[in-house]
Amino acid sequence: MSKAQSKKIVEVEEDETDNESFVQTSNAALGFVDVEISEKEQPDIEDSIIGGQPIWLDDRSPPPEEMLMCKNCNSPLHLFLQTYANLENKLYDRVLYVFGCPKPSCRRKPGSFRAIRAIGKDPVKIKEWEDALKREEEEKLNRKLKLEEKKKYTIEVTKDLFSNLGSKDSKKTENAFTSSSNPFDSNPFGNNDSNKATKESNPFDSNPFSATQDKKETTAAPVKNEEEKPKKSMADVLNESTIKEKESKPKKKLSIKLPEFPGYILYVDTEVLDKSHLPDFALPDDVEISNNDSAPPSTKPLPKVSEGSAEKEEISRMLDDPTFQHFTEILAYNPGQVMRYELNGTPLLYSAKDNVSKIFYDEKGRLRDQPLIPNPGYNPSSSRRFELQLMPKMIIDLEEGNEDIINGMEWGTVIVATDESDFIPKLDENHIGYVEEWCGVQWEEEVKRGI
Repeated sequence: MSKAQSKKIVEVEEDETDNESFVQTSNAALGFVDVEISEKEQPDIEDSIIGGQPIWLDDRSPPPEEMLMCKNCNSPLHLFLQTYANLENKLYDRVLYVFGCPKPSCRRKPGSFRAIRAIGKDPVKIKEWEDALKREEEEKLNRKLKLEEKKKYTIEVTKDLFSNLGSKDSKKTENAFTSSSNPFDSNPFGNNDSNKATKESNPFDSNPFSATQDKKETTAAPVKNEEEKPKKSMADVLNESTIKEKESKPKKKLSIKLPEFPGYILYVDTEVLDKSHLPDFALPDDVEISNNDSAPPSTKPLPKVSEGSAEKEEISRMLDDPTFQHFTEILAYNPGQVMRYELNGTPLLYSAKDNVSKIFYDEKGRLRDQPLIPNPGYNPSSSRRFELQLMPKMIIDLEEGNEDIINGMEWGTVIVATDESDFIPKLDENHIGYVEEWCGVQWEEEVKRGI
């Protein structure tokens, strides 16, 4: 991996006090296992989960069953990941699902992993979002208007006050602080004619905003209440109609039973790469360190396995891949990550030796300006962008308790790319729609086991 690629993945912030100790951050968000799904700990649609059963945007509208089947063995798929992935400034629900087939006979074959994007445009929820945004904009505007009026009021009062103080006859008639014009020498609530001159000369009685302010204050409240009532009643009406609609329509059910792994709820946090948190690295006794000056600057010296079995030679070739080296280095900072999310970002590739890597890097190992991800068939004029990937730690969590290591899963990472324009599919009567997105799998290198 080149320096340019490394910079694309992380931005370095060095600690000025110690050049050997520094913290790196990236634009990626990482998902870590939080709690196991149980009767007590139940996820909702806005959670990110691995394993378990999928949560649909509307339980009456699951995706078409053909989307949930392995393209090789035609068996129902396991849920690997579900994440709520709303886009900025988009007023609709958006969820990504990644399904896979763990059967050894289906691994390394296209169609054993599938990614689905779900869209939900519930009119009640959209109305609530629109009302919330409208109220927020109105509050911002009101705060701005009040601030401007306050500034104008202060300017006018100050202008009137100092113009009266600066006039030639201010001591006799115009001085706001003389007995003849002092507003505190007369009852402001009386009808005495002698107060008329005082009222005319008092700068605080000539505020051009006072009358309009009083008018606004007396009329604003009922107008606001009138505006709020229809909003509330409209939402209530929509909500009631939606409830009736749900009760009247039969619930759709899948005719297949999806198999499942143990389920876990994730917590998501920004990626932080703190060098002080790196674990100590100990080499096996039969591994030598090669002082290879040609190793890329972003990698550590590559371990060189001594001569021996064919298995050790295969492992040596794996370790001799700078892309794999970089992959393991980045994972060492946060080994518990099971998901990486970075919309429009760059995936952390597991290997540079397969067809998936060629989609993102050219033959010279440079990052392509535009990845060669297939355009969405449902929206051919658009293109796809990287959004998320599954990480190897997920295998450990999902296969917990499985003692069949030989037949266990062996993918390195699963990459998901979605439509750049976020095409809205045809929605059903429950305002739900599904499309299949691109899913690329980088498998572990096959190791020939010696006898």
